[in-house]
Amino acid sequence: MMDSVPPPSREMTRRSFVARSALLPFLWASLSGCSSGDGKNGKGRVAHRCPSWPASPLSPGTPLWPVRFKGYGASLSLSGRWLAGGGKDQKLWLRDSRTGRLVWDRAAERSATPGDGAEHQDNPRVLAVKGRVLAGGGDGYLADQAVALCAADGEVLWRRDIPGGQSMEIAVSGDVVGVIAQHDVFGLSLRTGEVLWRLVVSQAAGLVSHGRMFLFTCRDVESPYGAMGVDRESGDVVWDERVADSNYVDIKVADGLAHLLATRVVEEAQDDGTIVFATVPGELRSIDAETGKVAWNRSMPLSGDWLIGGGCVFVQTNDRLFALLRDTGETAWSMPIPSDTNVQLAFHEGSLFASRSGFADEKGFLIALDPATGKERWRLDDSDFSPVIPGPPGMLLANPDGGTVSALETTAGDVIWSSRFKGPVQAVTDELVYCHDGEEISVYDVTSGDPYYGQG
Repeated sequence: MMDSVPPPSREMTRRSFVARSALLPFLWASLSGCSSGDGKNGKGRVAHRCPSWPASPLSPGTPLWPVRFKGYGASLSLSGRWLAGGGKDQKLWLRDSRTGRLVWDRAAERSATPGDGAEHQDNPRVLAVKGRVLAGGGDGYLADQAVALCAADGEVLWRRDIPGGQSMEIAVSGDVVGVIAQHDVFGLSLRTGEVLWRLVVSQAAGLVSHGRMFLFTCRDVESPYGAMGVDRESGDVVWDERVADSNYVDIKVADGLAHLLATRVVEEAQDDGTIVFATVPGELRSIDAETGKVAWNRSMPLSGDWLIGGGCVFVQTNDRLFALLRDTGETAWSMPIPSDTNVQLAFHEGSLFASRSGFADEKGFLIALDPATGKERWRLDDSDFSPVIPGPPGMLLANPDGGTVSALETTAGDVIWSSRFKGPVQAVTDELVYCHDGEEISVYDVTSGDPYYGQG
């Protein structure tokens, strides 16, 4: 039986929510199980007691990698020794992440709401966390609903209707599940699925948890783009920061600060009467993630990739790479970008990596920089090692989007191995690389790039 979400009251709209929203009464039971404190589920039946994750990894046996999986990368979630997913076969499952062997699978009840896609492609968002497998959204069997399964045995703990939840984001903070649906942000009890609060916000995205807060970017019809910080238990809007005239906002959180990158585009009339869109200086704004107090802001042309690491915020203009001190926004250093094409950025083991693939007559490059000074540590010219992502200690992985993937040594850029991978990289651990091409999951040994077939 599915529980429906009540419609939002007038008190739950963004404008009045700060002043009038109140914490819904609820009582948590012991964190060791998934049942309520009296062993009942609220309807007189004995609730399922979930022992969290499976008691131990599966015993040694015949390995299974690769395994068939028709679905999407967002429908996979790796949590330690366990890999969860949900695909076009309309099943949710949990596998041993080393052997690939199935722990359990569970047929999902089809949503009563039809999907928008002509083929009803099934791409739910899946998150394995705290001994649960959470899933919801997509354009098929989990459209407009969220479900929680016990990771130990696959038993359904709760199921909740989420109106407009075909495009869904899920995050967990404490004992609360945050869910972004089409025009709403929900707070659900991790244990019971009870709706603790519901906030009406148009175009919310980028849901992250930080401390006792859920943070996300947003835009309302009457307001510009910006970001919100919401108390996870009550849904109270602790802060709401908007960037005037912005057409896009991204958010990254590090060390208690929420950094907003906002771009601006304006219409410019031409002599022939046509209108073109031109990029004007955007804004980088740093906010205390708990209080919403603005620490600093910088107005500057912004384009391309950006990241946070080594005490700095790294951003790009059309022709330069800037390092801004994370706490003050002051420029630590800047350097010209070898091309006016945006570069891809990565941070790993105390180094900043800037890369660009070759195209037309221009060659690609990969540069390792000291993040504190911008001093070049090493570079590879005429290379196609872009983008790069962090690997295990001492290693970068280049070209993770599929095809020939290379492992590079972080201190000098030496190639450790190059291997043909089947599909884009979905996850990397200290031992294994997980790839998915839409049809099957393949696993590779991170030390050699060789296919990995599993072990107990």
